[in-house]
Amino acid sequence: MCGRYTLRKGLSNVAEKLGDYALGPAAKNIEAEGPRFNIAPTQNSLVLRKSIADPHLLEPVHMRWGLVPSWSKTPSTRAPMINARSETVSEKPSFKAAFKRRRCLVPADGFYEWQQQEGGKVPVHFSMQDDSVFLMAGIWEKWTGHENEGFESYTILTTQANSLISAYHDRMPVILSGNKIEQWLETDLSRLTLADQASFFSPFDSRQMSSQFANPKLNSPKQEGPECLEGTGTEEKPKFRSSVLLQDWIPLSDS
Repeated sequence: MCGRYTLRKGLSNVAEKLGDYALGPAAKNIEAEGPRFNIAPTQNSLVLRKSIADPHLLEPVHMRWGLVPSWSKTPSTRAPMINARSETVSEKPSFKAAFKRRRCLVPADGFYEWQQQEGGKVPVHFSMQDDSVFLMAGIWEKWTGHENEGFESYTILTTQANSLISAYHDRMPVILSGNKIEQWLETDLSRLTLADQASFFSPFDSRQMSSQFANPKLNSPKQEGPECLEGTGTEEKPKFRSSVLLQDWIPLSDS
């Protein structure tokens, strides 16, 4: 599951993770954007998709988090489809067309999960050990209404939690690195065997991740500043050094 995440670094940091791909010209218009400490469902955020004009370029665009299928009668759904299970994404009517043709990368440098303690839930922020940007597997769709008004939206794929994250939740985002980035953007994954797909969507190495307590105020999407990462000082020590997950404050269609 992934329900809130952070992107505090600029696109120059994202470019370092892209291998043979380069960022398209639009990146210059986005580079100056400020850090984001609390990206929440239904908000617009940055995703990277292949450029139609040049397949070696990735186009940075803003989309709404919470996929709306192109065939939906309305621009909203009963519950925002912010996650899609990697095990069933190729079969679900809401996701299978986007999974086959419209895959993207969702940059982040952390995300949250909630730990139940005496007195309530405390958020935990998970990131890489070196605090670097990472890329989550996403799919996107374009919805168009009766008068040609429309917007683009995306969802983040999830997989089984690794040994660290399982202390907080049984799911985690699909994090891509190395040659998996090119495979995700170029390969028809629906043609792979189930065993090959399971290997591709395997959990990210927990030994490369770390965690810190965050501020419960981030439960409100209006809280967007660096104070979101400030713990209260009363938390217990986390059970594990962990990865990147998020709170279950909103119903998810991750099934």
